Amino acid sequence: MKYYCFALTPNCILGNNTYVDTGNPYTDRPLKVGGLTLSKTGQKSPLHTKVYFPLEPGFYPAVLFIGGFDTYVLAEYYETVLSRIASHGFFIFGIDYAFPLEKQNLINAGKLKQDISKYFEQHAWLQHYMTNKTLGTVAWNSTALMCHSSGCDATLKMIREKPTMFTSTIFLEPVSFDVKEKVDIRMPAFMYGTELSTVGHQCVIAGFSYNKFYEIWGCPKIVMEVADFGHCDILDTVPWTGCKDVHFCTITPNVTKLTEYKEFVQGATSGFLVSSLQGRTDAMKYITQKPLIPLRLLELRSDLNCTEM
Repeated sequence: MKYYCFALTPNCILGNNTYVDTGNPYTDRPLKVGGLTLSKTGQKSPLHTKVYFPLEPGFYPAVLFIGGFDTYVLAEYYETVLSRIASHGFFIFGIDYAFPLEKQNLINAGKLKQDISKYFEQHAWLQHYMTNKTLGTVAWNSTALMCHSSGCDATLKMIREKPTMFTSTIFLEPVSFDVKEKVDIRMPAFMYGTELSTVGHQCVIAGFSYNKFYEIWGCPKIVMEVADFGHCDILDTVPWTGCKDVHFCTITPNVTKLTEYKEFVQGATSGFLVSSLQGRTDAMKYITQKPLIPLRLLELRSDLNCTEM
């Protein structure tokens, strides 16, 4: 296994020999992945966290993930996608704001009133705790924020508060009411939407979603909308079934393609992360060049050279 980096990336400047995935993120799975559960009772973790990481020695960038419905959709419900992203050479930290789920928490969910200082506290704690806990080493100097749905309200607020802390960010089917003012920074961002998220019961609100995130963002930035799939289709089988049974969000009619869809989501996000965190700049082609994108798109735009600023 080779580990190398590009001369102008922060990881090289700091001397970390960061792993770089050289394959096709949609189809290749280069590394085996393990998992850890960090709890308030077991490890005295400030917030409950699921960790997915490569099982080989090396330096790997970090991704902090915040799930939907104010993180009441637990990180473990995204395990298929998150573990596959980790296989491309990342430590994925799925942070749950309230764990375990309780009735009162669920009643109050969706009101977008999380204390983001708790996420910063968890980030600091993880940097200390993860030292020598795995064969791989977390390259904390190269860290992304990734979110789904209303979890993106928290990550957007985190970036506004500490814009130099993170290297890049991904907004998966985001929704936030904090999109009135510009985010005037140069941080690579990937905004991702799905066709069915605004159909039927609207789990994404038009005017507060991925296109608005793209509009207020500085640069570089990419926006993509995928046809034929919906808001819950990213989830593992059990939570997806719950979403379907209660008609919470509109799901895809192509249920036989759910596995293919999850592979697509992890491939698109991994392509962006390999480029923005690992320094393989040509990996951006997997989300900017239509012939390389395996699903039908309704929208694909980008400003990689900051021409729209």
